[in-house]
Amino acid sequence: MSERRARDEDTDLIRPIETPANLRAQALRPADRVALTSMQQALLDARGTGDPRPPFAIMAASLSELGIDLPQTRPRTVSLEQARQDWLRRLRSANRSASSISAYRVALDDLLSFLDRSGQATAPLCEETIVAYLDDYRRRRNPAEATYYRRFTLLRRFFRWLSRRSGVPDPFLDLEPPGKPQQEADWLTHDEFVRLLDAAGAPLRRRPGLAERDRLVLLTLVSTGLRRSELLALDWSDLQLDSDRPSLLVRRGKGGKPRRQPLPPALADEFRRQQRTRSPTSGDPVFCGLAGKRLTSTILATLIHRAAERSGIEKSVSAHTLRHTAATWLRQQTADARLVAAYLGHADLSTVSRYAHVADRELHEAAATLGEHSGIAAALDPR
Repeated sequence: MSERRARDEDTDLIRPIETPANLRAQALRPADRVALTSMQQALLDARGTGDPRPPFAIMAASLSELGIDLPQTRPRTVSLEQARQDWLRRLRSANRSASSISAYRVALDDLLSFLDRSGQATAPLCEETIVAYLDDYRRRRNPAEATYYRRFTLLRRFFRWLSRRSGVPDPFLDLEPPGKPQQEADWLTHDEFVRLLDAAGAPLRRRPGLAERDRLVLLTLVSTGLRRSELLALDWSDLQLDSDRPSLLVRRGKGGKPRRQPLPPALADEFRRQQRTRSPTSGDPVFCGLAGKRLTSTILATLIHRAAERSGIEKSVSAHTLRHTAATWLRQQTADARLVAAYLGHADLSTVSRYAHVADRELHEAAATLGEHSGIAAALDPR
C-alpha cells in the first residue's frame, strides 16, 4: 500500500502544471513544451529503474548529460574567528582540560594568522588552503611527528564540527591523515627511581620542606600513575584517608571524566601525617610551591628535571615518564593489561571492558603492589 502511495506521489509530481488557458497559450513557447516533456520523461525513466534521488537532482543530472551546465553556487562562508570562539566556549562547557583548550586555541590562532598573511582570511576554506597551511606550519616549526599529528587531528576535529553545524564543506574530508607515531615510552627501573628519589631528597637549596615535598611528589606519581594535570589539581577534599581502602578523587581526568584512584597504604599514611601537621582546609591544594600556593606545571617539571640531572639518569624524565613507569611496573608484577588500563584511568576502556571487569578490590591490590615495588614505606620512614 505504501509503495503504491509513493508511486502515486511521484506521478503527481510529473503531471502537467494546471495553469490558466491564456498562460498556456501565451507564456509557453514550443521549446518550453519540449523541455517539460523531456524532464517528465527523465523522471519516468529514473523512477522506472528505482532511482530514489530527489526530482530536481534527476533533472540536473539529465541536463548535465545533455551538455547543459548549471550555474555554480557560491560556496557558503562563515566567520572562522566567531567559530573559533564558539568552539572554545563549547570545550569549556564540556569541562575539557585546560591543556586541551590551550592546544585548540594555539592551533586555530596559528591557522588564522596564516590565512591573514596569505590574504585568504575572508575566502572559503578548501582542501588546497589547508594543505598550504600544513606545509607552511612544517616549514616554520619543523614539528616532531607526534606534534604534527596532533595539530592535524585538532584542526580536523574542529572543521568536522563546523561543517556539521554550519553546512560548509569540510576541507579535511578527503585529506589523508599522517600516520600516528608509535613512540617507545621511557620508563625507569627500580634502581633508577631510587637514584631519582635520593637526588630529590638532597637538593642544592636547603629550604624547609623542599626535599619532603619533592620526594612525596615523585612517590605519588610513580605509585598512582596520575597525569601531571591530575596531580596539580588535587585538593585535600579529594583525599579519602579514613577508609580501610584509602583513595583520592581525580575530579577531571582525560576527557573530563572523574575517577577514584586507590592509594598505597604507606602513601595514605604519609598524607595523614601531612594533614595533621599542616591542618589544611578542604579547598587547599595538596601540593604547594614554597610560597604556599598551588604547585604549577613549570615548578613540577623543574623539580623532576633537577632530580634527574643530579641522579645521573640519562633518560629524559618527566611526570609522564613516571606514569609510564607505574604502568610498566604494574604490568611486570601482574601481567594483566586490563588492570593496568583501569588503574591508569584510560579514557577508552571499551576494548577491554566488554570481556573483563576490574573489581575495586583488584585496583586497591594494584596500589599496594606499586607501593611495595617503589619502596614507599622505607622512603617515608622518618628514622
